[in-house]
Amino acid sequence: METEQKEHNFPVSPADKVLFLKQGQRELGEIRQEAAKACALDNEIDPIPDFAYRDAYLLLEILFNYDTPMADIGWLMDGGIGFEWRSRDGKSIATISIYGDNQIVYGASLEGTRRVKGTCLLTDLASLVHFFSTLKDLYFQ
Repeated sequence: METEQKEHNFPVSPADKVLFLKQGQRELGEIRQEAAKACALDNEIDPIPDFAYRDAYLLLEILFNYDTPMADIGWLMDGGIGFEWRSRDGKSIATISIYGDNQIVYGASLEGTRRVKGTCLLTDLASLVHFFSTLKDLYFQ
């Protein structure tokens, strides 16, 4: 599944936010179906808790509010939802994983020289904003 990363200038119209959130919500719905099918076929795949979907949607709102590009979103075999951003040249990557416990696990490697990783509460906007600046650096490489 591939999504286009979007760029926009301030001010952002409410319609843009609706489209951004609808795209994310559609992807989360697809992920819910795919993950449920995978769990039914393989008992070593952990189910994704409903709270993870709630946290993922909240993260989408935060990402939009901080003018962060849309991520590729997917399910994780350990019961989480993953958000991934890659630079255009493919040399840099950033990820966020959500498991429904109001925390996120984040990491980034920018061209193999700058690495950032950590865990924080989904409501810890100070830590998230710092990580979002890394995402923007990655996106504009």
